[in-house]
Amino acid sequence: MMKTQKLQNIAKIRTGYTFRKVESAHESDGLLGLHISDTRDTTVVDPDKLSPVAWQGKGKPPVLEPGDVVLAAKGSHNRAVLFTSEGYAVLPSNQFMVLSVINAQQLLPEFLCWVLNYPATQTRLAEFQAGSGIPSISKKALATLAVPVPELDVQQRILQLNSLWQDEVELTHKLLANRQTQVKGLFQKLLSGATPQDVGDKKQ
Repeated sequence: MMKTQKLQNIAKIRTGYTFRKVESAHESDGLLGLHISDTRDTTVVDPDKLSPVAWQGKGKPPVLEPGDVVLAAKGSHNRAVLFTSEGYAVLPSNQFMVLSVINAQQLLPEFLCWVLNYPATQTRLAEFQAGSGIPSISKKALATLAVPVPELDVQQRILQLNSLWQDEVELTHKLLANRQTQVKGLFQKLLSGATPQDVGDKKQ
């Protein structure tokens, strides 16, 4: 049977932070803010798409480190994304929980991100949501989440399979988009007076 561990035993958990948006990078001293809207349809943080913000706390801002996993803790979609970039100062908003793997020889950050987005885990996270308005997950509740931790070679194999699958999905979307463009062209020709014989549909 696959062994599981409570999240608090395999990752340090901290909440995100409050910051203020600014108009220019000069006002932010290079600090970038991460919001939930920046994590849609991706599993990796892209600093180049983030906006400058100003740190309102004391001392040095607690920016993300490569390997940190950021989980949306507010709202109905608890998506996880991985931060991998060097040389960027990115500060997650208080909508997130930040997870830092304690022992990368036991648990790959990439696998933690993957397993948090796995449907069974997402169902469990939904059960942790509380609040009558915008649902949220508390740090205390998240700490108790049971996470499957297979051997490293199994983690790596799962990540490889997932990468192949994502490549297949992307290719399929491109093929469908190309086919849609082709068929729309046929529709337009037929509506413009061409006969079916003139526009014989030959699949590529």
